Amino acid sequence: MAAPLLLINGVEKRASVILWRSTRNAVLYALMTCALFFSPISNGQSARIEVELNALTSEREMLTKELEQYQKTLAILGVDQSNPEQSSNPAVRNLVTEMARIKGKIITITEREVTLLQEQITAANAVAAQGGAQNSDDRESRPLRTHTRDYSVVREAENVARLLALIADHYTELQESMRTLPSAEELALRDAALRDAATLALIPFSVDKVRLNGSEGSTALAQMTQRLNDNNYPESRRDIALICSIKTRLYGALIASENRSLIPVGKNHYVAKIRLQPGDSTLRVGNARWEVRLPENINALDYLITFYNPPWGKSEFHIFSVQGLLAEDKPHIPAWLPAKIQLKPQAG
Repeated sequence: MAAPLLLINGVEKRASVILWRSTRNAVLYALMTCALFFSPISNGQSARIEVELNALTSEREMLTKELEQYQKTLAILGVDQSNPEQSSNPAVRNLVTEMARIKGKIITITEREVTLLQEQITAANAVAAQGGAQNSDDRESRPLRTHTRDYSVVREAENVARLLALIADHYTELQESMRTLPSAEELALRDAALRDAATLALIPFSVDKVRLNGSEGSTALAQMTQRLNDNNYPESRRDIALICSIKTRLYGALIASENRSLIPVGKNHYVAKIRLQPGDSTLRVGNARWEVRLPENINALDYLITFYNPPWGKSEFHIFSVQGLLAEDKPHIPAWLPAKIQLKPQAG
């Protein structure tokens, strides 16, 4: 049975002819793709790699000299080389931090050098294998790397081994330093906390200020102590706790929601210790609500809530970190605080 006729551009052709041509084109395309995929690095690409290798080597050598200069400086200062990261001298710690940064950069550069050299070695071996397979062709393959000295796979393999040993040495030293030195993330968190504390300190203390720093928190507790010892303030029941609803959102998503009891301590004063997450928190007691924002890149911390809700007059709601309070030189930690609050001044 003859193959059916197809009409293509107004010309009738047999389907078998079209199928044969399509198959032939597909095979030719596949062979060309494989040839490109398995072919060694071209001379143009080899020259590009050589330029990059020279630049990387120059940068690594420059960083190595800079690192050696830092090491000489530490020696002149008489620093204990076993653990300079723990020095009490901030200048020494800055030197060690900079040395760790340089070592990390040398590792990155050297890893790239090793990758490029291994690519060259693999390509050179492929060229040599192709040259050996040409029985009737006595032509020599062109050297892979375009420079004055003769290319040697053995020499480059030795260079790779040397660079790998260099990476291992610097990595070991860097790991040892990182056991003491703060990471970039930790430094960023410290900086964010410092900026947050500075911003908080700019707002003067008042009864309307909700979030307090450690010093202001100590003042708020001292004011409560004064009122609790003032006979002009009426007593209140101490067996009825108030409920504080806390909802925290981070980047618009609700990440925490809980209800906590505010412990009555007398004369319409209440306290509670809570753990607050970073983000935007809304705290509600009855119909009253307060907004507190903590930097997104800080860790969750314990906070103390103080609430004064007199029968007449304006209520006062304050919140401050336990860590900030205890960090003060002489924080006011009243004896009337409930035992479950467990606030103890820091030693030293």
